[in-house]
Amino acid sequence: MDKDKQIVELQIGRKLRSESKIISKCHLNLPTVIEVPPNLDDGTPFPTTFWLTCPMYNKKIGSLESNGMIKDLDEQIENNSALKDKWEERQKSYANYREKMHVKKNPIKPHGGVGGATNSIKCLHAHTADELATNQNVIGKIVIESLGSFNCKNPCYNTDTLEKNPDWKVIW
Repeated sequence: MDKDKQIVELQIGRKLRSESKIISKCHLNLPTVIEVPPNLDDGTPFPTTFWLTCPMYNKKIGSLESNGMIKDLDEQIENNSALKDKWEERQKSYANYREKMHVKKNPIKPHGGVGGATNSIKCLHAHTADELATNQNVIGKIVIESLGSFNCKNPCYNTDTLEKNPDWKVIW
């Protein structure tokens, strides 16, 4: 297994359940987003095509979610027709992309847009990963604008030893 995939497994805290592709890296050349097939190796539907692996963004986005940003953005979508149109357009194009990736021999087909959602945002992590991978996700763009870009001074994991870097910390 290559080092990037090993780093991803360290970042997410478990073995990958399917062949995944590194889509994005940070300024320290570490994986930040992987592309996961719509069905895992065991056939399980997986609604999140672009999975955020970056520990910094995961921590920061978790704080935004716990402070109500999903609800705030859902309300903005309902009250802003231009934002709603962009969000709906991305939901449809995301679902179409996953439909093309779907292995026809698997009868269980994932559904929904980003993160499997159909009527709400559901997960800022998924929207941010989608934005980092495609530059097409208006919600992910808002999240990144709220947090700023990658700003770790030290890598989260050492690519030589494959150990967590003791000097890594999230910079707010």
